[in-house]
Amino acid sequence: MKEIEIEVSGQAEEFYLSTTKGWVKVAGHSIAVGGFKFSAVPISGFILVSEVESGAKLFRVPVSEAIESYEETMLFLELNVAVQIVAVIERIGQEKMRNEINRLKAYSLNKFGQKPFTTTIDIENPNQYLH
Repeated sequence: MKEIEIEVSGQAEEFYLSTTKGWVKVAGHSIAVGGFKFSAVPISGFILVSEVESGAKLFRVPVSEAIESYEETMLFLELNVAVQIVAVIERIGQEKMRNEINRLKAYSLNKFGQKPFTTTIDIENPNQYLH
């Protein structure tokens, strides 16, 4: 398999996750991996990783309390979280991943209506969203 391109966005964004209670707005960073886009959202000592189009949870990763700065967080997202996303895509396969995203997107649309748009957050202190 060819090398998968990874891009971690340094710009904070507001995402919408699909939950049992409907769309829930959260803040975090996007991670683009091989044509797919994921959100990485800090929640209670973990980074919750979800697929952006469907809002569906992929997995969560514990975050060390030693990560204190914006720069350390960006490095953690690139070297830890993005690598785990690549492993999931390689294990499942890109076509199956796309099919599953489409299925989950249709389910959420049917159950909760149109997903609100992801927006960038214009903030001076990005650390306020990271821990």
